[in-house]
Amino acid sequence: MGVVTLLGIILLVLLILVCGKSGFTIFFGLLLNFILLFTTVTLFGLGAPPVLTTILASAVILAVVVFFSAAGNRVTRIAYVVSLGVMLILAGLAWVIQFFGNIQGFGNEVGEDIGGFSLLIGVPYSQISISILMLSALGAVAEASIAVTSGLFEVADQVPDITPAQLFKDGQDIGGKIIGTALNTLFFGFFGSYLALFIWFVQLKYSPGLLFNDKLFISEAASVLLSTVGVVATVPLSTWVVSLTLQHQAAQAERKEDH
Repeated sequence: MGVVTLLGIILLVLLILVCGKSGFTIFFGLLLNFILLFTTVTLFGLGAPPVLTTILASAVILAVVVFFSAAGNRVTRIAYVVSLGVMLILAGLAWVIQFFGNIQGFGNEVGEDIGGFSLLIGVPYSQISISILMLSALGAVAEASIAVTSGLFEVADQVPDITPAQLFKDGQDIGGKIIGTALNTLFFGFFGSYLALFIWFVQLKYSPGLLFNDKLFISEAASVLLSTVGVVATVPLSTWVVSLTLQHQAAQAERKEDH
């Protein structure tokens, strides 16, 4: 038994202990997303347009993340719509980052590893960079959308006569806590993944200017920042959609009472 298999079994057991039967669903969704990501990368290699393929794959991946979670139907529907909207916004921002940052391709640090390979593989690296930026933000966006949406519905259930202004304020309060946690998660994940690279930068005595112009460092930093922007944008958008949904439900209830 390999290490990855053992860790997967441990994860499944913990999911079942914590989430009950829904743990199977969450674990199956994780495996399905792995298959979707592998299929997406394979399509890149077969010549499919990277950005368009990523947008379509992201819509399916978000559906798996959201609908295979333990949240209720009213939460997942809104969370999915919000996540799709934020994903389209991030697609535009990813294009801007790639256009001005020119972060496609490989950094100098991996030059020795790929020196014996041909880079003429017929894949547009600029579009691949946009795809990477988009895919790296999906999990954080979906998580934030589910958290904010479920929290607002809990508030609305406890205070049925809450005003839209107060609901928006509560949404900002909930979102503020989520943003802080998500930012720390993204930052420490980035720092932990590239700790060896940072040590190498220090040993080579990289100047701040050289560090902040290093292709590998900037591409990963841009990915973290874009994910953070996605989380921040998810908070007001989720609050707005939940507020509209509750107002629509209240209007429907009033019409039924009138009839």
